[in-house]
Amino acid sequence: MAFSPNLFLANVRGKDGLAKPCRFEVILPVPAAVTSGTGNGIIEKILNFPNSIFSDVSDAISSAIGKTGAGGGNATLSRYLSLQCESAELPGRTFATADVKIYGPTFKVPYQSQYNDMTLTFLCTNDFYERKLFDQWMEAIQPTDTFNVRFPKGTTSTYLTDITIIQYDEFIKQIFAVKLNDAFPIGIAPQPLSWGEEGFHRLAIQMAYQKYTRSEEHTSELQSPMYLVCRLLLEK
Repeated sequence: MAFSPNLFLANVRGKDGLAKPCRFEVILPVPAAVTSGTGNGIIEKILNFPNSIFSDVSDAISSAIGKTGAGGGNATLSRYLSLQCESAELPGRTFATADVKIYGPTFKVPYQSQYNDMTLTFLCTNDFYERKLFDQWMEAIQPTDTFNVRFPKGTTSTYLTDITIIQYDEFIKQIFAVKLNDAFPIGIAPQPLSWGEEGFHRLAIQMAYQKYTRSEEHTSELQSPMYLVCRLLLEK
């Protein structure tokens, strides 16, 4: 069949255009065991007074109805991390296979699903809370004073969380979403320093997870025109 530009354009337009990788959101609930000693400072509350009130009310409502995410955590930190997540990826899935031969040529038989680690990259502020947070998270997994690795499935000391990655269209309408189950950081990439560098610090975090599942319609407070404005400003 010969390639038809008109047919291609008609197909794309009939499906509301092509999806763009810059229309995404990462919702990362930080476990309560990690943020137990992390709070919002009084200076931050004063400088961001309207947002601070909204955050406190949002946190109170979330706690009251039991929607604080996997392991509880600080909703304000999750909100900031979502806004500062510069790059992510929709996860893939592969099968581990074994070669089987009964009669004739060998053929492959799948026996296990495999999920590759993924990397999240965050813009860093002068408060550097992003690096401090993930350092604290990894410390919760293996304290440097004992180097005893903690069991991940604890009741009060769990360091696992469920990360939701949402793909939007041009009008901030959710078109796809996945949830990474039992995710936790396994690596913090080095952050280069240079006298000749005038750019921003970026923090790359390698995350492991058990599996991913298709997520149903996810309601997010960042699903608003203000979120799109912030994204557009960061892209410039």
